[in-house]
Amino acid sequence: MELKNAVTVCLISLFSATLVLLIARALDLQAAARLEPQLARIVEELEGLRKQGGIATAASPNRPDAPLSDGLIVYYLHSKTRCPTCRDIESQAHDVVQKDFASGLKSGAVTWKVVNYEDPSAADLATKFEIQMPVVVLARMKDGEIAQWKRLDRVWALVGDKPGYASYMRDEISQMIRAAESPPTSASSGDQPAAQDSIRKPADEPVSPPADLPIPE
Repeated sequence: MELKNAVTVCLISLFSATLVLLIARALDLQAAARLEPQLARIVEELEGLRKQGGIATAASPNRPDAPLSDGLIVYYLHSKTRCPTCRDIESQAHDVVQKDFASGLKSGAVTWKVVNYEDPSAADLATKFEIQMPVVVLARMKDGEIAQWKRLDRVWALVGDKPGYASYMRDEISQMIRAAESPPTSASSGDQPAAQDSIRKPADEPVSPPADLPIPE
C-alpha cells in the first residue's frame, strides 16, 4: 500500500513539473510574440538611419577612424568648447548634406561625420587638415585612404548668411564629387601652387589660415 502511494505521489509530482514547464514555455513564446513586432520596427529604424548616414555599418560615425573605402566624407571638426557660432556652422552644414545630397548619403557615396579634433583619436586628422579652429573639411576617400581634401574656411564668414552658406557648401561638395568622377590627369596637384580653400592632396604644402578669419566665440 505504501509503495502504491509512493508511486502515485511520484506520478503527481512528474505531472505537476511537466505542467509548470509547459506553462513557462508558453509564457516565453507569448512574450517573444509580443516583442517580435517591436524588435522588427527597431531594426527597420536603425537600417533607415544607416542608409541616411546617421550611423555607420561597422563603426560609430563620430569616430574619425570609421572605415570608408571610397566616397566623400564631409567632416565637421569641433573643439571641446562648443560656442553658438560653431554649432550654427555644424547645423547648417548638416542641413545641406541631408537635403541636397540625400541620394549620396543613401548610397554611401557621401558620409557625414562630426569629430572632436582635440580628442587624441583625432590627432592624425587634425594634423593632416591643419586644424586650428572648428571647421568643415571635405575628404575624398580612395581605397581606404584620403586621396584629396579641402578645408572650407569660408564657413566662418558665411555662417550669418544661410542662403550664401548653403550655396557655398553645395558648390564645394559638388566640385569634390566631380573631381572624383573625372578621369585622372598626368599632373598632380602637388605640382601647382597651393592656395587656401583649394582642393588639396596629401603631398601639398601646409597653408596657414587667413588672418582675417573671425575668432570663435
